[in-house]
Amino acid sequence: MKINPTAASGLPRYGLYPLLLGFTLLYLWMELRAPRAHLGTYYGIYLAVLVTSMVAIEALHPMRREWGMTAASLFRRDLPYLAITAVTIMLAGSATAWLLRAAGVERGGSHAGLPLIPSVVLALVIPEFFWYWVHRLSHEARGTVGRWLWRVHVPHHMPQQLYVMMHAVAHPLNTLAVRLILTAPLFLLGFSAESIFAASVLVALQGVVSHFNVDMRVGPLNYVLVGNELHRYHHSADLDEAKNFGNIVPLWDIVFGTFVYRPGGAPKALGIADPSRYPAEGRILRVLSLPFAGEKSRDQPGIAG
Repeated sequence: MKINPTAASGLPRYGLYPLLLGFTLLYLWMELRAPRAHLGTYYGIYLAVLVTSMVAIEALHPMRREWGMTAASLFRRDLPYLAITAVTIMLAGSATAWLLRAAGVERGGSHAGLPLIPSVVLALVIPEFFWYWVHRLSHEARGTVGRWLWRVHVPHHMPQQLYVMMHAVAHPLNTLAVRLILTAPLFLLGFSAESIFAASVLVALQGVVSHFNVDMRVGPLNYVLVGNELHRYHHSADLDEAKNFGNIVPLWDIVFGTFVYRPGGAPKALGIADPSRYPAEGRILRVLSLPFAGEKSRDQPGIAG
């Protein structure tokens, strides 16, 4: 489906991403100049400004109005999931730090001396390889493991909308898996705190950008980073185009043949192919219980976009 040409033009369409990336790089420059002990001091302010600005732009220049945020979707679904995600990350961070200390596991050292820019590139590409396969298997695998992975992942695909705030819609087990995959390899390989922090900020940027309900186009950059031109196809209800399993970079989708890029296009419908197989997305406790529903659950992997 072609996008309404009036949905965005000029600055919103071609200038937004350079502005968002420039703001992020300026923030990173400021943080990386500070002593390591103060790294991330202003991250909350950066993220609040970024998300608030993007939500306002979505309201002014929506790509598809039916994909936009409503009061009901925000208060009944997005904010509860946001709170669950925040608590999950906080508890997981504390528990992981305690376990590492208790087990005597120390940070590796093999990548500690790399210059910042190549270190950040590797810090994006290496974890993405593992996430690509976990994510792809969550959609395509069969059998007991495949069904369980899909039930963990399916809450994120239930919304028939795609906008910044619904990025937080995810099962806490899915959140834990993402955090583990994106951080554990870097810790064990000994990446510096600065490179891990810079990579995590770029991951956060692309995470919200990929769900941005604005006709924002970046041309050839789609072959380097995963933005909304690619990720909206991942949320398609049409399984033939519901690919793009990369989270931040499309490298592994390109390598393994799951890359979908259709400039100027958009899916006809978003969400899961057959919503009747699942609880209503607003029944959050029922949705969160899906991974523990047992083998008699009616769902199966691969039926959603």
